[in-house]
Amino acid sequence: MVTARLASSLNLPALKKKLDGAVYEPETFPALRFKREKICFLLYSSGKIVCTGSKSPDDARKNMDGLKATLEKNKVKCDMKCDVIVQNIVASANLNRSLRLHDISFHLDNCEYNPEYFPGMKIQKNNTRILVFRTGKAIIPGLRNVSEVSETVYWLDRTLNEVEEKIRSTVSPKRY
Repeated sequence: MVTARLASSLNLPALKKKLDGAVYEPETFPALRFKREKICFLLYSSGKIVCTGSKSPDDARKNMDGLKATLEKNKVKCDMKCDVIVQNIVASANLNRSLRLHDISFHLDNCEYNPEYFPGMKIQKNNTRILVFRTGKAIIPGLRNVSEVSETVYWLDRTLNEVEEKIRSTVSPKRY
């Protein structure tokens, strides 16, 4: 999710008429919603814009530039400079292995696993709650930059490797 300010103010009712597919229902939500493929923009009357669905910060900037061009094409005055600020990155990772979440949950601090309510294990790392699934896939919300993504995925992989090694060393092989 990124935010930017494209104008000092926006006339949302007029903008709704100009943008195909725009939704503006001020009695239920204060922003105009505008979608382009998988990207969603929230436009506020203050001129602030929220963009969700971009794959990278560069992609978010391109999407914001595209929105700015669309607005200008519809005769909406936009500030010349669009400062895009990354507020939240939601990363997904594939650890390339199946995980025995039940066993891992007994050996890992700061985790929660209750498969009756949610199929994944929740691991707390500082202010980030990581969702890990038995397929080895993980979802990591709340990050602010790409280096945090790399550090967190590395930490997660290393931590799970250590726990899995501890499990292997404590479980004796079955004899038939």
